[in-house]
Amino acid sequence: MADEVKPRSRIATFLRFLKLWHHPDSYLVKSGLLRSYRARRPVDADGEPLPWLNYPFIGLLKARLGKELRVFEYGSGNSTLFFAEHAGTVVSVEHSQQWVSEISSQMPDNATLVHAEPGPDYITKPNEFEPFDLILIDGLDRPQCLANALNRLTEAGVIILDDSQRWEYKDAIESAQQAGFKTLPLHGPKPGSIIGSESTLFYRDQNCLGL
Repeated sequence: MADEVKPRSRIATFLRFLKLWHHPDSYLVKSGLLRSYRARRPVDADGEPLPWLNYPFIGLLKARLGKELRVFEYGSGNSTLFFAEHAGTVVSVEHSQQWVSEISSQMPDNATLVHAEPGPDYITKPNEFEPFDLILIDGLDRPQCLANALNRLTEAGVIILDDSQRWEYKDAIESAQQAGFKTLPLHGPKPGSIIGSESTLFYRDQNCLGL
């Protein structure tokens, strides 16, 4: 019979935590989680912008996005800069005119920020453009935005719903599934946070992310 493994003492646990906090190969360091916490914005270990999605989802996007893809976002910020770097073009709608004014100067040529007041104008903003390959829902009125986004995709298009663990999104998720979309929920911490979060990918066969 193997010897019983004794738990670490509090002092040993604290020292182990300090090692995880500072070790260059620690996930906390290499993912950029600590740097995001200090910067108060989602960035990687080198300070490059990240979307405020959980790390498994960020890894998936980094591996599968391509310059041929067109992205739409409900909500703007560092995610807009991330998609501008990893995709072809990105259009982002924001309900706060002040926020649009603050970040517009940071946007590269392939990123477009548009303002829309909360409500129908915000929800239907993707309808003013050609269909998109990827739509990220990370802003206001998410169930309504999801319902609208289902009809604003290319044949290979996909949707990401952030914070999909919230009970108030349950009916909208089920409606998307009934419309023929498969779902892939991913869990993990977001940049700058140790609290677990869920995001769900909605996709069909022959989708642009190769799932």
